[in-house]
Amino acid sequence: MTENDRVVLSVPARGEFARMIRLASAELAVRAGMNIDDVDDVKLAVEEAFVYACERVSLGELVFSFTLAEGSVELLLGPLPGICDDDNGAAEAGDRYARFILESVCDEYELVERDGSCFVRLVKRAG
Repeated sequence: MTENDRVVLSVPARGEFARMIRLASAELAVRAGMNIDDVDDVKLAVEEAFVYACERVSLGELVFSFTLAEGSVELLLGPLPGICDDDNGAAEAGDRYARFILESVCDEYELVERDGSCFVRLVKRAG
């Protein structure tokens, strides 16, 4: 692996593709040198992000952009309509649950706005 390899996957926004993206993310975490516990965290985070995103994109595709470095995986998922507009008190229970999971298993979780679009950004580091 070279430093900061980037892998981009475009996946239909349908639940039957959750397993595929979960398996791909596990392989990428292994390539980044993560142990089994960290790989499990990456799989859980990516699947939760996928489900979260599918609820916001009724048709179309989701774009997963993974950046790999030795000991870390960064994911940028999006664009996702409307999630950056939520104020903290207005988020639905499902949104709060997804965010809780993502914050728990990732070293970094944030919603970022770029060029008028919103993205989910996750970072998981080994150890």
